[in-house]
Amino acid sequence: MNCTNCYQEIPDGSRFCPHCGAKQPEPAAQTETDQSASDAYSTYTQTNSTQQDTQYQDPNAQNYGYDYQNSQYQTPPVYQSAYEPEKPINWVPYLVLSIISTVCCCLPFGIVGIVYAAKINSAMNAGDYAEAERSARLAKIWIIVAFVVGIIVNVIYTLMIFAGIGNYYYY
Repeated sequence: MNCTNCYQEIPDGSRFCPHCGAKQPEPAAQTETDQSASDAYSTYTQTNSTQQDTQYQDPNAQNYGYDYQNSQYQTPPVYQSAYEPEKPINWVPYLVLSIISTVCCCLPFGIVGIVYAAKINSAMNAGDYAEAERSARLAKIWIIVAFVVGIIVNVIYTLMIFAGIGNYYYY
């Protein structure tokens, strides 16, 4: 269905146009008197709206239902969604922990953690929240792997030294 005043597409059965506020004619099953009253009202609003376009309108003036130019039909709809805005991911803790795991524990796995921690920052700057979240998850995994492997290797090396296997070069 199209508006009789501005010719824009409006939902079927609308009594007023959401774009210009013009009253729309009722379905064809109405009586002659209703149609003539509707036509008279449409002509009144059309002439009133053309007169108002040429006159100065006070923005503080109250609307008593005669002026559809400033009515609720002119404002765009506000959509509410259950979508929660994205929280930024702080990449600094991931980077610090991956550097510590690289220096102290396990070099190869720590470097992979540094790479993924740097990807978090670049993905957040690009606006790709899903990629930043994925990189944060992978950085956390590689940091944990680096710490665990580093601790296991250090424990084995310490046990070998105490068992006498690791200090054979002193003889």
